[in-house]
Amino acid sequence: MRLDRLIRHLLPKANKFLELFERDVENLALCSGCLRRLFETTDPDAQRRLVREIEEFEHAGDEVTHDIFHELGSTFITPIDREDIGALASAMDNIADNMDRAATRLDLFELRVFPRFFVDLAVIIDEAVKELRIAIPLLNDMRDIDRIKEAYVRVNAYENQADLIFYRALESLFREEKDPIALMKKREVLELLETAVDACEDAAVLLENVLVKHA
Repeated sequence: MRLDRLIRHLLPKANKFLELFERDVENLALCSGCLRRLFETTDPDAQRRLVREIEEFEHAGDEVTHDIFHELGSTFITPIDREDIGALASAMDNIADNMDRAATRLDLFELRVFPRFFVDLAVIIDEAVKELRIAIPLLNDMRDIDRIKEAYVRVNAYENQADLIFYRALESLFREEKDPIALMKKREVLELLETAVDACEDAAVLLENVLVKHA
């Protein structure tokens, strides 16, 4: 019996890792939806509520990330490379972290009315996370490789759009914002949003790496 338990412990826990990643990306999608609504509303009470919700989703994501690494540390053989599991968990955690930081800065800086490029980046983050939400469950049996590839291509395109918006936004801020303190605040939020998009692309690249190794 002891040998049987040991063998079961060493075998790949494919379903367990997939379940955790699915929980993670579902939570991430709820978080990105809140972020999008945060930038689309001008109601201060709604903004404060959404900031709190984003913070809660970020904490929930931290718990899932902890569970993934705990499972990784207790599993001898993994269904995909250990490095890819850890890197994907970290990339998804970075997405949530930067969304939470951007939302928290809005509240801290008391920014209630936003430039259009803030909204545009929040929309891009939400759309990119939706692509990850579609692709990650498909890792279970690689049953739709083309759709996983499509998700990578779309997230990459979103990241390119975000880069263009980011640099145009910087140009606009330095040209039009006369208050140096306000400039610093808006630039910090802008950079956090752009970093969240980069983290989405990092996650998509890791999905492509998994395909290359296992498809």
